[in-house]
Amino acid sequence: MAVIKKPFSQDGSIDEYVLSNANGTRLHVTNWGARVTRFITKDKNGVPRDIVPGFSTYESWQESLKTDDPYFGATIGRVAGRIHPCDKVDVAGTACVLPENQPNKVCLHGGHLGFDKKIFSAQIVGESNPVSVRMVCVSPDGDQGFPGKVELAVTYSLTEDDAMHIEYAGKLLEGVETIINPTNHTYWNLTGFEEPTIHNHVCQLFADRYMTTTSDHPMIPTGELEPVTGTPLDFATRPHKYSEHLDDFDKTTFRGYDHTFAASDAPTDNVRQVASVWSETSGLRLTVLTDQPALIMYTGNWISDKLIGKNGIRYGNYAAVAFEPQRFPNAVNIPKFRSQVLLHPGDVFKQRTVYRIDRLM
Repeated sequence: MAVIKKPFSQDGSIDEYVLSNANGTRLHVTNWGARVTRFITKDKNGVPRDIVPGFSTYESWQESLKTDDPYFGATIGRVAGRIHPCDKVDVAGTACVLPENQPNKVCLHGGHLGFDKKIFSAQIVGESNPVSVRMVCVSPDGDQGFPGKVELAVTYSLTEDDAMHIEYAGKLLEGVETIINPTNHTYWNLTGFEEPTIHNHVCQLFADRYMTTTSDHPMIPTGELEPVTGTPLDFATRPHKYSEHLDDFDKTTFRGYDHTFAASDAPTDNVRQVASVWSETSGLRLTVLTDQPALIMYTGNWISDKLIGKNGIRYGNYAAVAFEPQRFPNAVNIPKFRSQVLLHPGDVFKQRTVYRIDRLM
């Protein structure tokens, strides 16, 4: 196993870390947005495939943002998902005003300049099993409207069983209360984009409930959990291909899966399996394990077909799928889940998620 550091930007100010194991699997992460840039692993025939989207350099990534920003590979925060209404968020008895970066008073993924746009400090913290890089960002009081000075540490590790482990640790350095709910936004196409969409990927979720959304704003969670049984959201009863229902969604709102699934009511002591997805073409299977209660599954419904990434690959709608474990979205505005995202002096916010690759027999 090994980990090396190399420049990701032309001026050398942004770095990329390459973590590798004895199987030839390589995980690339950059300190810009603490994001995953490549995940290269061998398929059932021993052929290496890069199974995550992205861009080859910091400069090409910045250029892509002029066209679209699907948050490829990024650490999301301070608070992942949608907060609504975002113009009067009660934190420590103060009405905070967060950026409206989506219409109708919605703050998405921490605002205009969330953790995904920050430059983290980085340090190699493990050079054997596992190889690890720890990235740290300090967000000042008032950053994107959020109160309190917050430190978030994100540790990426690669193990010999081809698993990417992500551990988060958040602290309130100054202030009396704030909110925090980070996640990772890596997308996966297990054919390495040999197939341009994930329609033929087979998915199974270990979550039999989903969170409903409001009637006047179909992307805003209500906090109410309903059974998935008998709906297109039922990946729990039996695994099935995305193609069974992916094209059934209204094209002006969801377009596909962008739903909150409940694996539990609260964070758990240990990680447990919440999702599995595989490709019969490559024989690769991704298993997601986490200690978080909520899993957002997003099938890339709005990825622009004008994005051309690594190796000249053109992305587009449904090019890849993201699994985003987290506390329940909009929790700050939902009384029964609000405590899950509050952070106070002396507290340490912790989260662990594992994305593990294996091969179908």
